[in-house]
Amino acid sequence: MPRYLEGWLKDVVEYSLRREYISAERIRPIYNGIRRINQFKESGINPVIAEFKRTSPSGFSVDRDPIEYAKFMRNYAVALSVLTEEKFFNGSYTLLKSISSSVDIPVLMKDFVVTETQVDTGYNLGADLILLIVRILTERELEGLIDYVRSYKLEPLVEVHSKEDLEIALRCGASLVGFNARNLFTLEMNVDLQKELISTSPKEIVKVAESGIESRDQLMELKKIGADAFLIGSSLMKDPEKIKEFI
Repeated sequence: MPRYLEGWLKDVVEYSLRREYISAERIRPIYNGIRRINQFKESGINPVIAEFKRTSPSGFSVDRDPIEYAKFMRNYAVALSVLTEEKFFNGSYTLLKSISSSVDIPVLMKDFVVTETQVDTGYNLGADLILLIVRILTERELEGLIDYVRSYKLEPLVEVHSKEDLEIALRCGASLVGFNARNLFTLEMNVDLQKELISTSPKEIVKVAESGIESRDQLMELKKIGADAFLIGSSLMKDPEKIKEFI
């Protein structure tokens, strides 16, 4: 069983354990997220992962046409992140399928993944990257899911929020690590901790800064200390044109 279950996290993980399996034939090639991030960096473009999300437990609520958003972002973003969690984020597997089938860039399935069945579904519906959150998994579960994701030739984005999380992610062989400034338990932001973790991480991993990026100055500060890519949701959902400023 996953670890650290309490409050809304307990509810969302228990719901994830019951998520249905979606059987479908994958209709798109696999797009390599790490390679694309490196290509953007080599070209002098800030690699922004643009997220489509409608709501969140932190109080965010915005809606847009997902296909219109995805087709606009594919011209600027290094990848697209799609919230598929239903209970708290108003996401769906249908969103993942519709967005992935409309773009030719990497797509991240962002969810509370705790079973191989969820990975199967993500692959079937077109995901190229799968979010794995260290805080909600045992080390053994995380290691197993990393291997399982890679068995599909996909890449896990392994999310951390603490030094302990980072140590576990590295022991389990994570190559693409997301540094979330938001504490999933309290929903509070701690940018100083995020910066400390990014700046002290091994150079060989690809580092993605997550949560709270609202300006180019913030992005550039994170880039200066070692962030390789930037996952931005709320700011771009409110104003998609801002991606031109970020990149």
